[in-house]
Amino acid sequence: MSMLEVRLFGQVSLQRDGQRLPDLSAKALELLCFLLLHRDRAHTREALADVLWPEAPDALSRKYLRQTLWQLHSRLASLNGHHRAGLKAPLLTLDPGWVRVNQVGWWLDVAAFEQAYGLCRETAGQDLADPQVQALEAAVDLYRGDLIESWYQDWCIYERDRLQLTYLAMLEKLMGHCEARASYAKGVGYGQSILRNDPARESTHRQLMRLYYWAGDRTTALRQYDRCAAAIADQFNVEPSRETVALYQQVRTDRLDDGLQTQVAPSMAEAQGDLLVYQHARLDHLQASLSSLQRQVQQQITMISRVQASLSSLQVTTGSRALTEGQETARQTTQETGGPHS
Repeated sequence: MSMLEVRLFGQVSLQRDGQRLPDLSAKALELLCFLLLHRDRAHTREALADVLWPEAPDALSRKYLRQTLWQLHSRLASLNGHHRAGLKAPLLTLDPGWVRVNQVGWWLDVAAFEQAYGLCRETAGQDLADPQVQALEAAVDLYRGDLIESWYQDWCIYERDRLQLTYLAMLEKLMGHCEARASYAKGVGYGQSILRNDPARESTHRQLMRLYYWAGDRTTALRQYDRCAAAIADQFNVEPSRETVALYQQVRTDRLDDGLQTQVAPSMAEAQGDLLVYQHARLDHLQASLSSLQRQVQQQITMISRVQASLSSLQVTTGSRALTEGQETARQTTQETGGPHS
């Protein structure tokens, strides 16, 4: 059966039967992506209008939404008409007050990605069964890049961060599986992928230290500690945790306990701690960006005020000059005509 294939990791791609679909307008595409990412529920038209046109007045944003829904629904319906063996139902259901996505006739990379993670969410990496490992490997292959990398709408940034954290959790589980199965080189590859996205993830640095050590490369394990210390000092201005320092000492003295090899997956508290640190760092970055933006706005307001003051001064000066010139002209005219008649 012909099916609409939508990929949102990296750049947006819409295809059917391997053929790229004609481009939608920017807002129609944004609406489609939002609905697919929030496919588990119906949405009020007012809520959709607020998300897509947050700065527009209510009446205008609802008008824009009606136009965009009509364009999107018409385009999808025309595509369905050209593929009669395809969708059995329209992609969207439009009610007077609600809009929702039907759950048939399309495939979404994000949906497949999240479904795979749901199969192993509560399973530690060293305890993964082969089907779970296969599902995770397929899921990380879907992650071609962060969610719609070129978009910076608030709703998209939130979803991008959420899915990136899910991606890193998947890779960490696969690292744990590789350590438990002595697939050290493969585990190192997963760890390097994590650090490309989150260079200061301390639990990943520790896993890499163990992987290098058990692979017989103690020198690289020690260098990994140096990379860890440099990364967290640069990003958070702190030193490695006691657990990381203890691991370093065990590697340095060549006394890493075999029992530690089974302690692969970080504890729930540690995972939550990493997430909390990440979120605090992001909040600090956003706060700095907001402060910079506020300063720029204040500078623009000051500049505009100065321009307005200059214009007002110019208008007063011009008016005074015109009045003076008018009075002088009247005086000269009076003199030329011999003064006012009595």
